[in-house]
This record gives sequence, structure tokens and C-alpha cells, in this order.
Amino acid sequence: MSDRQTSVFAFLPFRLDPAQRSLSREGQPVTLTPKEFDTLLVLLEAGGRVVDKEELIARVWPDSYVGDGSLARNISVLRKALGEEVIETHRGRGYRIALPVVLMDSMPTASTHQQDQPQTDVPVPSVETVGQTGWWRGKVGLACAALVILVLAFAASRFFAVNSAKAHMSASGMPIRSIMILKDGAIDPRDEGFKLARPDGNYPHALYNREADGWDRWRIETNDQNFYVRALSAEEKDFALHRDWKLTCICALEMGGGFADVDFAGKGPRFDIELLQEGNRYFVALTKQISPKIELDEKIEFPGVADVAHPHTYELRYDHASGTASLWIDGKLMASGYRGHHQFQEDLGVMFGVAIYGSAAKSSIAFRQVRFEAN
Repeated sequence: MSDRQTSVFAFLPFRLDPAQRSLSREGQPVTLTPKEFDTLLVLLEAGGRVVDKEELIARVWPDSYVGDGSLARNISVLRKALGEEVIETHRGRGYRIALPVVLMDSMPTASTHQQDQPQTDVPVPSVETVGQTGWWRGKVGLACAALVILVLAFAASRFFAVNSAKAHMSASGMPIRSIMILKDGAIDPRDEGFKLARPDGNYPHALYNREADGWDRWRIETNDQNFYVRALSAEEKDFALHRDWKLTCICALEMGGGFADVDFAGKGPRFDIELLQEGNRYFVALTKQISPKIELDEKIEFPGVADVAHPHTYELRYDHASGTASLWIDGKLMASGYRGHHQFQEDLGVMFGVAIYGSAAKSSIAFRQVRFEAN
């Protein structure tokens, strides 16, 4: 057997056994899906180095093509299971395990050991020899095990203490190290942690992309307004507003008006990316006021808003030092100094959807990806 099959990874208070495909915390099992388990195993095998996203995807999904969204979901689940601070994000590169990891030999049982050994005639040592040898080996073994446990416990306690002082604490008492909220491809947003604001409509959700040979977009339409939401806790809001964050929407408007927003109700403003149709013209806008009349901080004409086959990328990049966000389209800076607004703040957190705009009888939009991230 290989070392991977016969050894276990100890990263206090956790223990992962590759042979048994098991993860435990202080002896209590932690449930993971096979792909989540494989993602954690690759990170542990890296021995503390940063593992590139491409390497992770290639090893966890060796026979499939998946996007960054699948990996991001696995990392998000692992952070919930292990603690936000255990897996570090290295922007533009990948991820690493932040806790000290020790590779330990798993102990075979006596019966298994005896069955694996050939039967040979060997001299039987005296009782005195057996007693002395067993005593010595037992003492050395116990001392080594105790030393390993002490080193791991000290390193883990220092890690949690330092990071607890630096990071905001989540509702569960664990420090927040990063936030990643993701809607990706044609997966139902409700399977990705979002809720639908209103009862569902009778229309096809998933859109097929013939060029990519897959279902890669999710449509939502309404004759009023409808949207998906994922709330932010008070701790997540505090964390994000003290960091630089980014809201990304890869989407295309079919008609009417669509949006991707992040609402910091109770802690800060609401920031909106608006996609708007006016006759045969299409715009990207930043909202300044909604009622009694819509007022826009910026309104930029961009025909690509309606390119459903090839959705463009719209981003709000927030600078916490100035408290303002900038608008980027396909990686190009289009507007800056946006401070958001405080109207219709319902503490909904991250949201995306459609609403009636102008003379359109209904609104429809296709989302390839919506992502909110803060590190």
C-alpha cells in the first residue's frame, strides 16, 4: 500500500483517514461528500503549500470538465465544516491548509499483523527479555505520541488565538477569514444557498449553450419583480465592509430590467448593478434612488447587455478605505466613486433577479454566474 493508504493526517482537532475515507473532529465523525473529501485530501497532501485551482480541479475531477464554481462550493462547504480560518484563499492562485498537518502511521491490529506474516520457527525469548523489550518500546512509543500531540495542540492553539484576534467572529464563534457566495451555471440557485423571493413561475429555468455543449445559464422572468436572495449575517457585513469586496454578475438581459445587488442594511449602503432596456437601446447603471422616481448615479449605454449567447461580465469593486465602489465591464473600468444608496433596504444580502422597467410588459434575464467575495 502507498503512504496515502496506510497513514492518517492529523490537523488538530481533526483527523482524516484516506483508507477509511473518514474525517473526524475529536473522535466525532464529520460528513463530507466524496468530492468534498477529495478536495480536502489534496490540500492536506500538499503539506502546507498553496495548491493552484487548476491542480485541485484536475485531481478532484480527473475525468470531467468543471468550472471554478464547483471548486468554490467545495471550499465553502469545507470552511463551514472545519472553520472559516482553516483554509486560506490566495487570490489569483488557489488555496492552502493553514493549520499544521502531521502525517501519522495508522496502527494495524495484532490479528491483522499476524495474518500478514509468514509462519516461521523462531526462538522464543525469555520472559525477562520480553518484559524489558516491551517496557522500553512502550515507553518510547507513548513518549513520541505524547510529543506529537503536544506540538500539534500548541501550534493549533497559537493559530486559532492569532487568527481570532485578527478576524471578525462568525455567529458560530469561529473567525471569518473570507466570504464566497456563488450562483454558477444552470444549477438551481436554491441548491446553492439562495431563496426565491416569490413563488416560482412556469417557465424554463436552465438555458442550453450549443457552443459549450452544456446548460450554463439560469433564466428568471416576471411581469412584476422576482429575485433570489442570500442573507448576510451582521458578522459577514462587518467583515466585508472592512475589506475590499467584489460583486460579479455574468449575465444578459432579454427584456425589461435586471439586477445584481448587495445590501448591507443596518451596517452600510445597498449597492446595485442595473441592466436596463429602453426600446432598442441597452444600458448598465448604478442606482442612486428608487422612489418616488428612479435616479441613477451612472448610466452607460452598452449593447452587449442583450448578448444572451455570450453574457458579459459586470463587476462592482469596493474599496473599503474610501467607502466607494467602481464599475467594471469585461475588466475595463467604466465608473468610480459609487457610494450606493439606502432605499428599500430589507436586509436581504446578496440578490439577483428582474423587475419591470420602462414600457416592457415583463422582464427576463439570463444569469451565467453571480459571485460575491470578500477576503
